[in-house]
Amino acid sequence: MLLEQLIEKANQEPEFDWDAYYNWLFTQDAGRELEGFTFWGCKSCLTINMLYLPARYGKCRCCSLIYLPGS
Repeated sequence: MLLEQLIEKANQEPEFDWDAYYNWLFTQDAGRELEGFTFWGCKSCLTINMLYLPARYGKCRCCSLIYLPGS
């Protein structure tokens, strides 16, 4: 029964819209509307990083892991 509940929970939409939250947070910090960037979470250290578009890759600010957009 626990396994079935875990599978059901994994198939549900996330409770929070993290992209919207980080967009709001950085917009508040900058004091103006920001465009041309996206956020990505490092799979190694779980740090949230910002990628300015149209960059070909991003680098984690904590562990230097390379991130390729679309992967």
